[in-house]
Amino acid sequence: MTQQEELDQLKQEIHSQDWERMRAAAYQLGKIGGDKVLGFLLPLLKSKDPILRNCAALALKDIKDNRAVEPLLEAVFKRENHKYNGTMVFALESLDCSQNLKEIFRILFYESYEAKISAYEILSEQEFEFSEEDLHEINQMWEDINLHPEKCPNYEYEEVPKMIQNAVEGYMSYLAEKIKSTNR
Repeated sequence: MTQQEELDQLKQEIHSQDWERMRAAAYQLGKIGGDKVLGFLLPLLKSKDPILRNCAALALKDIKDNRAVEPLLEAVFKRENHKYNGTMVFALESLDCSQNLKEIFRILFYESYEAKISAYEILSEQEFEFSEEDLHEINQMWEDINLHPEKCPNYEYEEVPKMIQNAVEGYMSYLAEKIKSTNR
């Protein structure tokens, strides 16, 4: 079987509606990688089928091509994906999110529990480029959630506000140190 024939077969399999076949195809596509595979997978993030979106996201996680960051973020924040976006955020863990601090905090604040866990992991493991203004916006979002906890899914779980507070304090303490060193 040629590589093109294998790709064609995997593309059919990922659309099969059989979770095991879909996931196996996604795994193989993730191993193959490359521009053709990336070009095939990225549009799948716009699918109305959450299983297909998740398979595409898992393959993108394996490929580790940073061109998938923006399409994944777009899919995460799409209103109809709001409750089914944890796998897409999980896929972001293997990518460079260094330019997306505010977006990762938005996930931590406003998305599903599973998405929050992956966002927290990203915030804990990756280094970010950000401005003082970014940190102020993040702090404002956090203050708003403290006033309106109903805006934060799963806020009622004890670990959720603690996890968020921990992430916010880590970045705000960085800002305080930066301001302190600037004023010296």
